[in-house]
Amino acid sequence: MQRIFLFFFFCILFNHDCTAQDTLILNGQPKWEKSFDIADYCFIYQEMGDTALSFEAVKNQIFVPYRNEWRQQKTSNKPLIIQWKKFIVRNISVKDTVNLSISTVHYFTRLYVGNQLIARSGAYETRGFIPPGTNFAYERGRLPVVVPPQTTTTFWLRTEDRQNQLIGPVIFLETKFSGMVEEQRNVFGARYLFLLLAAMAGCFFFIGIYAAYNYYLYRQVSFIWYISYTIAAFFSCLHWMDIRLGMAMFSPLLHDIIFSVFVYLIPILYSFFIGSMLQLNKYFKKGWLLVKILALVCFVQMILQLLEVQFGWFPFNSNYYGIILTPFAIIILNIFLGILTVKSQDPVKWFLFGGIVSLLILWCLPLLKLYAPPVNMNYEIFLIINFPIVFLMMGLVIEAICFSFALTYRSNLVLLEKNKLQANYNLQLQAALHQRTTELEAQNKLVEAQKIQQVATAFEHKIAETEMIALRAQMNPHFIFNCLNSIKLYTLENDSLTASEYLTKFSQLIRLVLENSRSEKVTLQKELETLKLYIELEAMRFKDKVKYKINVLPHIDQQYIEIPPLLLQPYVENAIWHGLMHKPEGGNISIDISQPTEFLLHIEISDDGIGREMARVHKSKSATRQKSFGLKMTSERLDAINHIYQTKTEVKIDDLTDEDGNATGTKVIIEIPL
Repeated sequence: MQRIFLFFFFCILFNHDCTAQDTLILNGQPKWEKSFDIADYCFIYQEMGDTALSFEAVKNQIFVPYRNEWRQQKTSNKPLIIQWKKFIVRNISVKDTVNLSISTVHYFTRLYVGNQLIARSGAYETRGFIPPGTNFAYERGRLPVVVPPQTTTTFWLRTEDRQNQLIGPVIFLETKFSGMVEEQRNVFGARYLFLLLAAMAGCFFFIGIYAAYNYYLYRQVSFIWYISYTIAAFFSCLHWMDIRLGMAMFSPLLHDIIFSVFVYLIPILYSFFIGSMLQLNKYFKKGWLLVKILALVCFVQMILQLLEVQFGWFPFNSNYYGIILTPFAIIILNIFLGILTVKSQDPVKWFLFGGIVSLLILWCLPLLKLYAPPVNMNYEIFLIINFPIVFLMMGLVIEAICFSFALTYRSNLVLLEKNKLQANYNLQLQAALHQRTTELEAQNKLVEAQKIQQVATAFEHKIAETEMIALRAQMNPHFIFNCLNSIKLYTLENDSLTASEYLTKFSQLIRLVLENSRSEKVTLQKELETLKLYIELEAMRFKDKVKYKINVLPHIDQQYIEIPPLLLQPYVENAIWHGLMHKPEGGNISIDISQPTEFLLHIEISDDGIGREMARVHKSKSATRQKSFGLKMTSERLDAINHIYQTKTEVKIDDLTDEDGNATGTKVIIEIPL
């Protein structure tokens, strides 16, 4: 990017060629009403070496006419442009002293008379200089030209400027009056320029505030890049206002930093802003890589310029300073960003593309020199048009506004999408709420039904338990009745020894029956112990005609397995009274207990009695009564147990026969789930 011409004064251009004169002759203090252009009286020499020359060395150099030779002279590409202007003033007055000043603005200026430095000034000068022995107060930008009566004085003006910010071939002498007039004219004439630059700085400031507020709302990375971009543009605009209008807002150090850094930093920042907005790293990976490479080149150029401006160090040949720092990377970066923006599918791309194109057009417009302002143009308008930085700042403002439109449009899209998602979410919530309500209603009905079922089950369970207690209460007297009958028989037979033995076993049986009848379940060991006592009592009653055998497999844990109490006794009693009582020789009862699975107990009660058919033939009333009473209670107990414990205790009775089909006994099979 071409550096911008710096000047505070109105440039009066002469288009005719003339030969530089050696001496400007004045007759005392002139009464000029406006500044006097002394370009035709000046000679110029430009330093081309790498090391600045001393004043003594410069005086021996060849100076050329300032006006005629300037347009043909080619400036170097070095970082600093150091020029010397020489002019001679003769005062032919006898008594009047000439008190004038040089009106010019450069980065640094030095004025020599004879062999002495008499004044220094410049836009970057930190303090003024008052020559010894004088009371003349000099303002920044003006250097004293004092010529005593009848004296000829040679002045040497040294100017130092940045690359491509060289002031044109103008140099003026002013009186106090003409200086005040010119300054007033310049200040008044620059009011539109000031308002325009101030308005653009205000745009950057308020757009940055708006971006900061949006970042607070949305927390998106693109707002960070945009805020940084607007801040850099804001300070850059203030920098050029300070340089152009002499407002003294920044120190020379800050001017150097802003000038060196922000020229390259601004395109880097808005490149990353555009990349973040359009997600170029996701959709254009190779293109985004090239953007980062170009941004890196800009960053390197920024560092090189900052090092040279601040420390005077440049790592390459200083003759290539202007070439190396040519803003080709910025131009290519903007063009390539425009291409990627157009190829993007994001709806905000046209706002971004409009900003890039606006900046490129307004930036390059002054460089193309398509328009030459007429001589009679309004002075205020001329100052604006003749200050190229206005176009650059205006391009940045339009770009920033377009980018803010893109952010606003993106925020609106995000809001619409958020509202759409919220609406869909509300519909989903309503559907989920309706479904959940339906499920809860169904679940409540199910829970209510389950509660009713639980209450009914608990009630039935309570009834079943009550029935079992009643059945056990019925079975205990039944046992006692049968045993007392046996004791009665021995007493009637006067067999006191047997009756005593019988009574002893009977008492043991009664104790076990009473203990077991209070429990819902007893161990298999206690059940078999009770059953053994009962069979022995019945065997004594029938004169040892009843023999029995209880077989329990070794792996069965009799102390761990539990079954309902007095469950087996009715079937053994029925076998004795039903099958063995009518055989003269008696018979055998076999009780076999096995555990085919972990949760199933298998019991077989076998006898070799007369069988069920012969029992019906005999129709023994006592047996029938005992059978029906005991088996009926046992059947009712099994039904209650199955209901309470949700089990399926099964009882199966088989008739045993021989090969000829004759009855040989009965087998009762009981399967008890554990």
